[in-house]
Amino acid sequence: MTELNKLVRDKIPYLVAKEGGSYSLKLLSPLEHQYEITKKMYEELNEYNVATSKDGAIEELVDIVELIYAAVKLHGLSIEEFEAIRSEKRKKKGGFEKGIYLHSISE
Repeated sequence: MTELNKLVRDKIPYLVAKEGGSYSLKLLSPLEHQYEITKKMYEELNEYNVATSKDGAIEELVDIVELIYAAVKLHGLSIEEFEAIRSEKRKKKGGFEKGIYLHSISE
């Protein structure tokens, strides 16, 4: 038996059973779930950083987005509400596409 002790996608237990395997799981409390989402985000971000192909990098970004959506729902928002907030912030401050690296500002 392989010890995982980590957050996995919702259908993983079903897929394990479908392949004839068995598993042990725990349903997390909201606080535990938030903690494990954060841990998993770091794991996926690290995997994105070391991805050696475009496809691998995209796969890791997909996982990060799924984790963000799970965190959004834990905070009581729908994805649509989150996207509206994201869109409004983008209108006010822009995105990150241009690669602007700000050295300093004077006031």
